[in-house]
Amino acid sequence: MNDSKKKTTIVWILAGLLSFCGNLFLFSSTGQCQASRTEDVKQPVEQSVKIRQETQRETDQWEQEKAKLIYLYDQLKAEHEALATENKTLSSAESEAETLNLKLLKQKQESVRIQKELLPFLNNLYARLATLVSNDTPFLKEERALRLQNLEKILASPEVTVAEKYRKVMEALFIEADYGNTIEIYQEKVLINNEAVLGDIFRLGRVCLFFLSLDQTSCAYYNVTQKNWTPLEKESLAAIRSGVEIGQKRKPAQLLALPLGRLAVQGDEQ
Repeated sequence: MNDSKKKTTIVWILAGLLSFCGNLFLFSSTGQCQASRTEDVKQPVEQSVKIRQETQRETDQWEQEKAKLIYLYDQLKAEHEALATENKTLSSAESEAETLNLKLLKQKQESVRIQKELLPFLNNLYARLATLVSNDTPFLKEERALRLQNLEKILASPEVTVAEKYRKVMEALFIEADYGNTIEIYQEKVLINNEAVLGDIFRLGRVCLFFLSLDQTSCAYYNVTQKNWTPLEKESLAAIRSGVEIGQKRKPAQLLALPLGRLAVQGDEQ
């Protein structure tokens, strides 16, 4: 082979090598470009998936928080309604309490006024009661005198309430008034014509006191005006004996002709 052919062959070989190298370089560049494009596509997809996953987690968390908030809202709403009802009830109770307080205040003021007026009234009643007992027929003298002494102490004591003082005065008045509806028989010594005589005392309500000697041979009545025992005529013995027997429940009740008027007046004139 001559030199020109050798040169031509070498040129073709070099051209082939250059073409192969060019193709190799082009293939390499294209692969790199495709890999780069794949990477460029892959990253946004992964990012998008990650974002969706985060969004889903946040959505789930929000749904849970939303459920909790709805439950809390319903609970607070129920509590609000309960508190509103309670507030309404308390407002009504407060209004009633204020009304009651005003009523009690008026009652207290009225009570203070009554107390100021009642104490003099009770003292006046006691004085009249003491005068009545002093001028009355002398039955149950010790018992009635003791009752008046205790009543006087109660009225003078600052520790005893006005209500209790009132109760005690009324109690004494009722006891004295009740004597007018009862009869009583008891034994006692009395002075008749300056002589002490033992006999039965017949108390006829608050009207009169009669005396019958134990031997039932003499009788007398208590003269309130002269404050002594005045003898009665024998004619009154039968009626007084019957009165004593009735008082002792040894005889049924019956009408008696007792010397309450004319004979007593005659006795006063004597």
